[in-house]
Amino acid sequence: MKAGRCENCRNRARGSALVLGVVVQLMVQSLVAYTSLAATPPVCSYEGVYAFGDSLTDVGNGIASFPNQFIRSESVPYGLQFPHHAADRFCDGRLLVDFLAFGVGLSPIYAYLRGFAADFSNGVNFAASGATARSITTWDATAKFNSPFTLSTQLQWLQRYRVRLEFYYTQTRVTQVLPTVASLNSSLYLVYAGFHDYMSGFYDNTLTPAEAQAIVPSVVAPIISAVQAIYEFGGRDILVVNLPPLGCIPALLTLHPADPSLANSYDDYGCLKRFNKPIKAHNSLLRSSLNTLRTTYPDANLYYGDLHGVFINILKNSSDQGISNPLQACCGFGGSYNFNTDVTCGSTGSVDGVEVDLTVSCFNPESYGSWDGIHLSQIINRAAATAFLNGKYIEPNGGMHCTPDTSNWYTHNLSMLVPTLSGCQEDSSKVQESSPWLQHGCKLKVLVLVLEGVYAMSSASVLYVSGPAI
Repeated sequence: MKAGRCENCRNRARGSALVLGVVVQLMVQSLVAYTSLAATPPVCSYEGVYAFGDSLTDVGNGIASFPNQFIRSESVPYGLQFPHHAADRFCDGRLLVDFLAFGVGLSPIYAYLRGFAADFSNGVNFAASGATARSITTWDATAKFNSPFTLSTQLQWLQRYRVRLEFYYTQTRVTQVLPTVASLNSSLYLVYAGFHDYMSGFYDNTLTPAEAQAIVPSVVAPIISAVQAIYEFGGRDILVVNLPPLGCIPALLTLHPADPSLANSYDDYGCLKRFNKPIKAHNSLLRSSLNTLRTTYPDANLYYGDLHGVFINILKNSSDQGISNPLQACCGFGGSYNFNTDVTCGSTGSVDGVEVDLTVSCFNPESYGSWDGIHLSQIINRAAATAFLNGKYIEPNGGMHCTPDTSNWYTHNLSMLVPTLSGCQEDSSKVQESSPWLQHGCKLKVLVLVLEGVYAMSSASVLYVSGPAI
């Protein structure tokens, strides 16, 4: 009997141990699942996106106002990678604002001045090509790349937009899909300005680096004023983006070569130090001014996006990221930086007796830091958006730490479908030196391959060729 009772005790003990083991295992699994869930950032989400700035953000206000001045944004090969045709963007594809809109679950926002087939359901883009952060008192309509639609004018458009929105909802018949007035308080506001305050003067040689250093406070002040105005308007989530290192831009590297015999003319990455110095001062003042403003508006999320840092990181690790030409223009011709003022992207002409056709792109835009020698390429914009939405290169520390929707970030690049054909050298300068017949033969082969690729990819529904941003 004793032996039987002991055996029963042992069985009960084993059973209890088994149950305890299962309970512990379930608790551990639940803890792991909870920890994993807690570690996963929330999905990025805003009711709308509203943007202010210049040609780094503009999606049509410039050309809507001054078609002749900004016609290049509607010329091939602009828009090669998105939306696979020229779409009023000075880029090969998506701008930073496009990636941000996609990333928060929306579609690209339309230009405020677009009067045909516009879709304002996800917000509005007020940025204008050539615009400065500073207000201007005179404007030269014959100048190459400038606009009277400064940051203060864009903010006036924002105010007028709400007036019209409020009036719209008083009508008995509502036919257009528009944001609600209340959604203006729960949208993301992007302020990415100041580029043309420096770049235009550097390009035209009307502004020296020393003079640029002196105007930094007058450029930063209206940007901070814009943040204050947006807060008073009702915006509580505002992303202010700093400027890229202009001394690394192909156009300036070409137009202002330094004497290589002079010490410290170029930095470790091959950029011009004298042009980067005022931009660093601009970014530093912008950052400190925004830090001060946070104490004034503790209930707002005032983000400082360090695009400059993203760019420098790419220069440091360009080969690891597949960017083999970080200081060259994809759509350009000649010299060390693939840029020439005589024939720029989207045009044709002659350079030193060589016929140049820049209505065609380089074979791999994803490997270039600049698209046309002045504006950033899509891959730089994507890197910045990825960093900001994932809480990197952004302040406060962690910033917009959320999980972005990247389903529309990576569409096939049609140029990547085209292999290096016999006689069609990858080096654009060699293609231009080829005979006219060879050039046309290459283009014909490329066209056939691209059309075949479009048919194949459209059948698989992987191309984003309709809807917003066309």
